[in-house]
Amino acid sequence: MRGWGPHFLVGVNYWPRTRAMFWWKQFDPEEVRRDFGEIAAWNMEGVRIFLFWEDFMPEPHRVDGRMLERLRQVLDLAGQHGLRVIVTLFTGHMSGVNWLPAWLLDGERESDPRFRLIAGGRVVKGRLRDLYEDPFALEAQVAMAEAAAQALRDHPALLAWDLGNEPDLVLRPRAPEAAARWLATLVQALRAVDPQHPITIGFHSPVLEEDLGFRIRDLAPYLDFLSMHGYSVYASWARHPLDEQILPFLTRLTASLGGKPVLMEEFGLPTAPPGQPTQPVRVMREDGTVEILLIAEEEAAAFLERALEALYAAGAIGAFLWCFADYPPDLWDRPPCDRMVHERHFGLLRPDGSRKPAVAVVARFAAQKRPLRSPPPALPVPADYEAHPGESLRRLYAQFLQHP
Repeated sequence: MRGWGPHFLVGVNYWPRTRAMFWWKQFDPEEVRRDFGEIAAWNMEGVRIFLFWEDFMPEPHRVDGRMLERLRQVLDLAGQHGLRVIVTLFTGHMSGVNWLPAWLLDGERESDPRFRLIAGGRVVKGRLRDLYEDPFALEAQVAMAEAAAQALRDHPALLAWDLGNEPDLVLRPRAPEAAARWLATLVQALRAVDPQHPITIGFHSPVLEEDLGFRIRDLAPYLDFLSMHGYSVYASWARHPLDEQILPFLTRLTASLGGKPVLMEEFGLPTAPPGQPTQPVRVMREDGTVEILLIAEEEAAAFLERALEALYAAGAIGAFLWCFADYPPDLWDRPPCDRMVHERHFGLLRPDGSRKPAVAVVARFAAQKRPLRSPPPALPVPADYEAHPGESLRRLYAQFLQHP
Protein backbone atom coordinates (compact mmCIF):
# COMPACT_ATOMS: atom_id res chain seq x y z
CA MET A 1 0.00 0.00 0.00
CA ARG A 2 1.40 3.35 -1.05
CA GLY A 3 3.15 5.36 1.64
CA TRP A 4 2.75 2.83 4.44
CA GLY A 5 6.25 1.40 4.80
CA PRO A 6 7.75 -2.07 4.96
CA HIS A 7 7.10 -3.05 8.56
CA PHE A 8 4.30 -3.55 11.07
CA LEU A 9 3.46 -0.09 12.37
CA VAL A 10 2.98 0.40 16.11
CA GLY A 11 1.24 3.58 17.17
CA VAL A 12 -1.09 5.21 19.66
CA ASN A 13 -4.31 7.19 19.63
CA TYR A 14 -3.47 10.63 20.96
CA TRP A 15 -5.05 13.29 23.12
CA PRO A 16 -2.66 15.60 25.03
CA ARG A 17 -2.17 14.43 28.60
CA THR A 18 -3.50 17.55 30.36
CA ARG A 19 -5.98 18.96 27.83
CA ALA A 20 -7.40 15.82 26.21
CA MET A 21 -10.22 16.59 23.76
CA PHE A 22 -10.09 20.31 24.54
CA TRP A 23 -6.62 20.74 23.06
CA TRP A 24 -7.57 22.56 19.88
CA LYS A 25 -9.19 25.42 21.81
CA GLN A 26 -6.44 25.44 24.47
CA PHE A 27 -3.58 24.70 22.13
CA ASP A 28 -0.14 24.28 23.73
CA PRO A 29 2.55 23.23 21.24
CA GLU A 30 5.04 22.63 24.04
CA GLU A 31 2.81 19.99 25.60
CA VAL A 32 2.41 18.32 22.22
CA ARG A 33 6.19 18.42 21.76
CA ARG A 34 6.75 16.72 25.13
CA ASP A 35 4.07 14.14 24.48
CA PHE A 36 5.43 13.26 21.05
CA GLY A 37 8.90 12.92 22.54
CA GLU A 38 7.48 10.45 25.04
CA ILE A 39 5.76 8.45 22.30
CA ALA A 40 8.94 8.34 20.23
CA ALA A 41 10.82 7.09 23.29
CA TRP A 42 8.51 4.06 23.24
CA ASN A 43 9.85 3.21 19.75
CA MET A 44 6.45 3.97 18.23
CA GLU A 45 6.19 5.49 14.77
CA GLY A 46 2.48 6.23 14.42
CA VAL A 47 0.02 8.65 16.02
CA ARG A 48 -3.70 8.99 15.33
CA ILE A 49 -5.21 12.39 16.07
CA PHE A 50 -8.78 13.70 16.00
CA LEU A 51 -10.25 16.92 14.66
CA PHE A 52 -13.28 18.11 16.60
CA TRP A 53 -15.68 19.28 13.95
CA GLU A 54 -17.01 22.32 15.79
CA ASP A 55 -13.46 23.53 16.52
CA PHE A 56 -12.44 23.39 12.87
CA MET A 57 -15.79 24.42 11.41
CA PRO A 58 -17.57 26.78 13.81
CA GLU A 59 -19.91 27.80 10.98
CA PRO A 60 -21.23 25.54 8.24
CA HIS A 61 -19.48 27.40 5.42
CA ARG A 62 -16.23 28.37 7.15
CA VAL A 63 -13.23 26.29 8.10
CA ASP A 64 -11.15 28.06 10.77
CA GLY A 65 -7.75 28.92 9.29
CA ARG A 66 -6.26 29.27 12.77
CA MET A 67 -7.15 25.64 13.52
CA LEU A 68 -5.66 24.48 10.23
CA GLU A 69 -2.42 26.22 11.15
CA ARG A 70 -2.45 24.45 14.52
CA LEU A 71 -3.00 21.19 12.68
CA ARG A 72 0.08 21.80 10.53
CA GLN A 73 2.01 22.62 13.70
CA VAL A 74 1.02 19.28 15.19
CA LEU A 75 2.31 17.45 12.12
CA ASP A 76 5.50 19.53 12.19
CA LEU A 77 6.08 18.40 15.78
CA ALA A 78 5.30 14.80 14.88
CA GLY A 79 7.80 14.90 12.04
CA GLN A 80 10.49 16.25 14.36
CA HIS A 81 10.13 13.07 16.43
CA GLY A 82 9.94 10.65 13.50
CA LEU A 83 6.20 10.09 13.93
CA ARG A 84 3.65 9.72 11.14
CA VAL A 85 0.08 10.83 11.64
CA ILE A 86 -3.35 9.44 10.81
CA VAL A 87 -5.74 12.40 10.79
CA THR A 88 -9.34 11.58 11.75
CA LEU A 89 -11.47 14.23 10.11
CA PHE A 90 -14.95 13.87 11.62
CA THR A 91 -14.89 12.98 15.31
CA GLY A 92 -18.50 12.75 16.30
CA HIS A 93 -18.32 9.90 18.77
CA MET A 94 -15.55 9.96 21.37
CA SER A 95 -15.21 8.26 24.76
CA GLY A 96 -18.87 7.60 25.28
CA VAL A 97 -20.47 10.89 24.18
CA ASN A 98 -21.23 12.47 20.80
CA TRP A 99 -19.70 15.83 19.89
CA LEU A 100 -21.18 17.85 17.01
CA PRO A 101 -21.41 21.46 15.85
CA ALA A 102 -24.61 23.19 16.96
CA TRP A 103 -25.43 24.07 13.36
CA LEU A 104 -25.97 20.35 12.63
CA LEU A 105 -28.92 20.20 15.03
CA ASP A 106 -32.63 20.75 14.34
CA GLY A 107 -32.82 18.09 11.70
CA GLU A 108 -35.11 15.07 11.47
CA ARG A 109 -32.99 12.26 12.91
CA GLU A 110 -32.42 11.23 16.53
CA SER A 111 -28.79 10.62 17.51
CA ASP A 112 -27.86 7.37 19.23
CA PRO A 113 -30.01 7.25 22.39
CA ARG A 114 -27.27 5.62 24.45
CA PHE A 115 -24.99 8.65 24.41
CA ARG A 116 -25.24 12.28 25.44
CA LEU A 117 -24.90 14.90 22.73
CA ILE A 118 -22.52 17.83 23.30
CA ALA A 119 -22.61 20.98 21.17
CA GLY A 120 -21.12 24.35 22.01
CA GLY A 121 -19.50 22.92 25.13
CA ARG A 122 -22.71 21.74 26.80
CA VAL A 123 -25.03 18.75 26.82
CA VAL A 124 -27.99 19.43 24.54
CA LYS A 125 -31.12 17.75 23.28
CA GLY A 126 -31.95 17.96 19.63
CA ARG A 127 -32.41 16.21 16.35
CA LEU A 128 -29.61 15.96 13.82
CA ARG A 129 -29.45 16.68 10.17
CA ASP A 130 -28.85 13.45 8.31
CA LEU A 131 -25.05 13.28 8.07
CA TYR A 132 -25.24 10.90 5.13
CA GLU A 133 -28.03 12.31 2.96
CA ASP A 134 -28.80 15.91 3.94
CA PRO A 135 -27.26 18.14 1.21
CA PHE A 136 -26.40 20.86 3.76
CA ALA A 137 -24.50 18.38 5.97
CA LEU A 138 -22.77 16.76 3.01
CA GLU A 139 -21.65 20.10 1.62
CA ALA A 140 -20.11 21.01 4.99
CA GLN A 141 -18.27 17.70 5.23
CA VAL A 142 -16.86 18.06 1.74
CA ALA A 143 -15.67 21.59 2.54
CA MET A 144 -13.96 20.40 5.71
CA ALA A 145 -12.27 17.48 3.95
CA GLU A 146 -11.05 19.70 1.12
CA ALA A 147 -9.66 22.34 3.49
CA ALA A 148 -7.79 19.78 5.60
CA ALA A 149 -6.38 18.15 2.47
CA GLN A 150 -5.22 21.51 1.12
CA ALA A 151 -3.45 22.19 4.41
CA LEU A 152 -1.68 18.84 4.73
CA ARG A 153 -1.39 17.14 1.35
CA ASP A 154 2.31 17.98 1.03
CA HIS A 155 3.25 17.32 4.65
CA PRO A 156 5.84 14.54 5.09
CA ALA A 157 4.42 13.48 8.46
CA LEU A 158 0.94 12.75 7.08
CA LEU A 159 0.38 9.00 6.95
CA ALA A 160 -3.31 8.64 6.10
CA TRP A 161 -6.78 10.15 6.28
CA ASP A 162 -9.47 8.63 8.49
CA LEU A 163 -12.97 9.78 7.57
CA GLY A 164 -14.62 9.11 10.91
CA ASN A 165 -14.55 7.51 14.32
CA GLU A 166 -17.29 4.86 14.67
CA PRO A 167 -19.87 7.08 12.92
CA ASP A 168 -22.78 4.68 13.48
CA LEU A 169 -22.64 5.61 17.19
CA VAL A 170 -23.62 9.15 16.27
CA LEU A 171 -26.22 8.33 13.65
CA ARG A 172 -27.03 5.20 11.69
CA PRO A 173 -27.57 5.57 7.96
CA ARG A 174 -31.12 4.98 6.77
CA ALA A 175 -29.77 2.21 4.54
CA PRO A 176 -26.39 0.71 3.59
CA GLU A 177 -26.70 2.41 0.20
CA ALA A 178 -26.76 5.81 1.92
CA ALA A 179 -23.53 4.99 3.76
CA ALA A 180 -21.88 3.93 0.50
CA ARG A 181 -22.92 7.12 -1.32
CA TRP A 182 -21.72 9.25 1.62
CA LEU A 183 -18.36 7.49 1.73
CA ALA A 184 -17.91 7.73 -2.02
CA THR A 185 -18.63 11.47 -1.91
CA LEU A 186 -16.05 12.17 0.80
CA VAL A 187 -13.39 9.93 -0.73
CA GLN A 188 -13.84 11.63 -4.11
CA ALA A 189 -13.50 15.07 -2.49
CA LEU A 190 -10.35 14.09 -0.63
CA ARG A 191 -8.68 12.41 -3.59
CA ALA A 192 -9.39 15.38 -5.83
CA VAL A 193 -7.17 17.49 -3.56
CA ASP A 194 -4.78 14.82 -2.24
CA PRO A 195 -4.42 11.78 -4.50
CA GLN A 196 -1.31 10.54 -2.70
CA HIS A 197 -2.26 9.58 0.85
CA PRO A 198 -4.35 6.50 1.68
CA ILE A 199 -7.87 6.80 3.06
CA THR A 200 -9.64 4.69 5.68
CA ILE A 201 -12.50 4.98 8.16
CA GLY A 202 -12.68 3.86 11.80
CA PHE A 203 -15.00 0.85 11.88
CA HIS A 204 -15.61 -0.93 15.18
CA SER A 205 -16.57 -4.52 15.90
CA PRO A 206 -20.34 -3.89 16.33
CA VAL A 207 -20.63 -3.33 12.55
CA LEU A 208 -19.67 -7.01 12.24
CA GLU A 209 -22.21 -8.10 14.86
CA GLU A 210 -25.36 -6.42 13.52
CA ASP A 211 -26.46 -4.46 10.50
CA LEU A 212 -25.71 -0.85 11.45
CA GLY A 213 -25.68 0.46 7.90
CA PHE A 214 -21.92 0.15 7.46
CA ARG A 215 -21.21 -3.07 5.55
CA ILE A 216 -17.51 -3.68 5.09
CA ARG A 217 -18.02 -5.71 1.94
CA ASP A 218 -19.81 -2.75 0.31
CA LEU A 219 -17.55 0.03 1.58
CA ALA A 220 -14.10 -1.54 1.18
CA PRO A 221 -13.81 -0.74 -2.55
CA TYR A 222 -13.71 2.99 -1.74
CA LEU A 223 -10.89 2.66 0.81
CA ASP A 224 -7.17 2.00 0.59
CA PHE A 225 -7.05 0.02 3.83
CA LEU A 226 -9.56 -1.02 6.47
CA SER A 227 -9.45 0.00 10.12
CA MET A 228 -11.03 -1.99 12.93
CA HIS A 229 -11.53 -1.21 16.62
CA GLY A 230 -11.75 -4.12 19.04
CA TYR A 231 -12.25 -4.19 22.81
CA SER A 232 -12.48 -7.47 24.68
CA VAL A 233 -14.06 -5.77 27.72
CA TYR A 234 -17.04 -4.76 25.57
CA ALA A 235 -17.48 -7.81 23.31
CA SER A 236 -20.35 -10.00 24.52
CA TRP A 237 -19.05 -12.84 22.35
CA ALA A 238 -15.51 -12.82 23.81
CA ARG A 239 -14.61 -15.77 26.00
CA HIS A 240 -13.66 -13.39 28.83
CA PRO A 241 -12.67 -9.71 29.27
CA LEU A 242 -9.00 -10.48 28.58
CA ASP A 243 -9.61 -12.53 25.44
CA GLU A 244 -6.88 -11.20 23.15
CA GLN A 245 -7.87 -13.65 20.40
CA ILE A 246 -10.80 -11.46 19.38
CA LEU A 247 -8.25 -9.04 17.89
CA PRO A 248 -6.61 -11.35 15.33
CA PHE A 249 -10.05 -12.76 14.59
CA LEU A 250 -11.48 -9.29 13.88
CA THR A 251 -8.46 -8.55 11.70
CA ARG A 252 -8.94 -11.68 9.62
CA LEU A 253 -12.72 -11.32 9.40
CA THR A 254 -12.42 -7.70 8.25
CA ALA A 255 -9.81 -8.66 5.67
CA SER A 256 -11.93 -11.60 4.50
CA LEU A 257 -14.98 -9.37 4.01
CA GLY A 258 -13.19 -6.41 2.48
CA GLY A 259 -10.20 -7.83 0.67
CA LYS A 260 -7.96 -4.98 1.82
CA PRO A 261 -5.10 -4.64 4.36
CA VAL A 262 -6.29 -4.15 7.94
CA LEU A 263 -5.01 -1.84 10.68
CA MET A 264 -6.13 -2.59 14.24
CA GLU A 265 -6.69 1.10 14.80
CA GLU A 266 -7.93 0.92 18.39
CA PHE A 267 -7.60 -1.65 21.15
CA GLY A 268 -6.77 -1.55 24.84
CA LEU A 269 -8.09 -1.88 28.36
CA PRO A 270 -9.16 0.46 31.16
CA THR A 271 -6.93 -0.10 34.16
CA ALA A 272 -7.41 -0.11 37.91
CA PRO A 273 -5.41 2.31 40.10
CA PRO A 274 -1.73 1.37 40.57
CA GLY A 275 -1.30 -1.66 42.81
CA GLN A 276 -5.01 -2.46 42.89
CA PRO A 277 -6.61 -5.65 41.55
CA THR A 278 -9.07 -5.98 38.69
CA GLN A 279 -12.37 -4.50 39.82
CA PRO A 280 -15.79 -3.54 38.42
CA VAL A 281 -17.08 0.00 38.03
CA ARG A 282 -20.59 1.15 37.20
CA VAL A 283 -20.97 3.22 34.06
CA MET A 284 -24.05 5.39 33.47
CA ARG A 285 -25.26 5.51 29.90
CA GLU A 286 -28.41 7.30 28.80
CA ASP A 287 -30.21 3.98 28.39
CA GLY A 288 -29.14 2.51 31.75
CA THR A 289 -26.25 1.48 33.94
CA VAL A 290 -23.71 -1.16 32.93
CA GLU A 291 -20.76 -2.72 34.74
CA ILE A 292 -17.28 -2.70 33.19
CA LEU A 293 -14.04 -4.07 34.59
CA LEU A 294 -10.96 -2.00 35.37
CA ILE A 295 -8.05 -4.37 34.79
CA ALA A 296 -5.02 -4.59 37.08
CA GLU A 297 -2.09 -2.82 35.40
CA GLU A 298 0.14 -5.90 35.24
CA GLU A 299 -2.68 -7.98 33.76
CA ALA A 300 -3.29 -5.28 31.17
CA ALA A 301 0.38 -5.30 30.21
CA ALA A 302 0.34 -9.07 29.74
CA PHE A 303 -2.81 -8.76 27.62
CA LEU A 304 -1.18 -6.18 25.33
CA GLU A 305 1.90 -8.37 24.89
CA ARG A 306 -0.29 -11.29 23.77
CA ALA A 307 -2.41 -9.02 21.61
CA LEU A 308 0.49 -7.49 19.69
CA GLU A 309 1.94 -10.91 18.90
CA ALA A 310 -1.46 -12.19 17.79
CA LEU A 311 -2.15 -9.18 15.57
CA TYR A 312 1.20 -9.51 13.88
CA ALA A 313 0.60 -13.22 13.25
CA ALA A 314 -2.84 -12.40 11.80
CA GLY A 315 -1.32 -10.27 9.04
CA ALA A 316 -2.41 -6.85 10.32
CA ILE A 317 -0.42 -3.93 8.91
CA GLY A 318 -0.17 -2.31 12.32
CA ALA A 319 -1.67 -1.73 15.75
CA PHE A 320 -2.58 1.58 17.38
CA LEU A 321 -3.31 1.40 21.10
CA TRP A 322 -6.04 3.25 22.90
CA CYS A 323 -4.70 5.54 24.19
CA PHE A 324 -1.73 7.78 25.07
CA ALA A 325 -2.69 8.94 28.57
CA ASP A 326 -5.45 8.66 31.14
CA TYR A 327 -7.80 11.60 31.12
CA PRO A 328 -6.69 14.16 33.75
CA PRO A 329 -8.66 14.35 37.04
CA ASP A 330 -9.71 17.94 36.45
CA LEU A 331 -11.88 16.62 33.59
CA TRP A 332 -13.51 13.86 35.62
CA ASP A 333 -16.52 16.00 36.57
CA ARG A 334 -17.20 16.88 32.92
CA PRO A 335 -18.64 14.74 30.12
CA PRO A 336 -17.69 12.12 29.19
CA CYS A 337 -15.68 11.25 32.31
CA ASP A 338 -18.39 12.18 34.83
CA ARG A 339 -20.49 9.14 33.93
CA MET A 340 -18.29 7.00 31.69
CA VAL A 341 -15.85 6.52 34.52
CA HIS A 342 -13.91 3.69 32.88
CA GLU A 343 -12.96 6.04 30.03
CA ARG A 344 -10.72 7.89 32.47
CA HIS A 345 -8.24 5.03 32.65
CA PHE A 346 -7.36 3.71 29.16
CA GLY A 347 -3.99 5.47 28.93
CA LEU A 348 -0.47 4.11 28.74
CA LEU A 349 0.46 6.98 31.03
CA ARG A 350 -1.21 7.69 34.37
CA PRO A 351 -2.61 11.20 34.98
CA ASP A 352 0.62 12.27 36.70
CA GLY A 353 2.64 11.31 33.62
CA SER A 354 4.16 8.15 35.07
CA ARG A 355 4.28 5.09 32.86
CA LYS A 356 2.11 2.04 33.36
CA PRO A 357 3.75 -1.39 33.00
CA ALA A 358 2.29 -1.70 29.50
CA VAL A 359 4.73 0.91 28.18
CA ALA A 360 7.73 -1.40 28.57
CA VAL A 361 5.88 -4.19 26.78
CA VAL A 362 4.87 -1.98 23.87
CA ALA A 363 8.30 -0.37 23.57
CA ARG A 364 10.01 -3.80 23.38
CA PHE A 365 7.67 -4.96 20.66
CA ALA A 366 7.84 -1.72 18.65
CA ALA A 367 11.64 -1.72 18.73
CA GLN A 368 11.70 -4.91 16.66
CA LYS A 369 10.33 -3.18 13.52
CA ARG A 370 8.96 -6.47 12.24
CA PRO A 371 8.47 -6.79 8.47
CA LEU A 372 4.91 -7.00 7.24
CA ARG A 373 3.60 -10.53 6.87
CA SER A 374 1.48 -11.94 4.10
CA PRO A 375 -2.07 -12.29 5.39
CA PRO A 376 -3.31 -15.78 6.29
CA PRO A 377 -5.99 -17.42 4.15
CA ALA A 378 -9.43 -15.84 4.20
CA LEU A 379 -11.94 -17.10 6.74
CA PRO A 380 -14.89 -19.09 5.32
CA VAL A 381 -17.28 -16.12 5.38
CA PRO A 382 -20.75 -17.10 4.12
CA ALA A 383 -22.15 -15.25 1.13
CA ASP A 384 -25.14 -14.14 3.21
CA TYR A 385 -23.06 -12.89 6.18
CA GLU A 386 -24.87 -9.53 6.28
CA ALA A 387 -28.24 -11.27 6.61
CA HIS A 388 -27.20 -12.93 9.91
CA PRO A 389 -24.09 -11.06 11.13
CA GLY A 390 -24.26 -11.90 14.84
CA GLU A 391 -24.84 -15.59 14.26
CA SER A 392 -22.19 -15.72 11.53
CA LEU A 393 -19.61 -13.91 13.66
CA ARG A 394 -20.02 -16.26 16.61
CA ARG A 395 -19.85 -19.34 14.42
CA LEU A 396 -16.73 -18.07 12.66
CA TYR A 397 -15.07 -17.20 15.97
CA ALA A 398 -15.65 -20.71 17.30
CA GLN A 399 -14.05 -22.10 14.13
CA PHE A 400 -11.17 -19.63 14.40
CA LEU A 401 -10.39 -20.69 17.98
CA GLN A 402 -10.12 -24.30 16.81
CA HIS A 403 -7.80 -23.37 13.93
CA PRO A 404 -6.32 -19.90 14.58
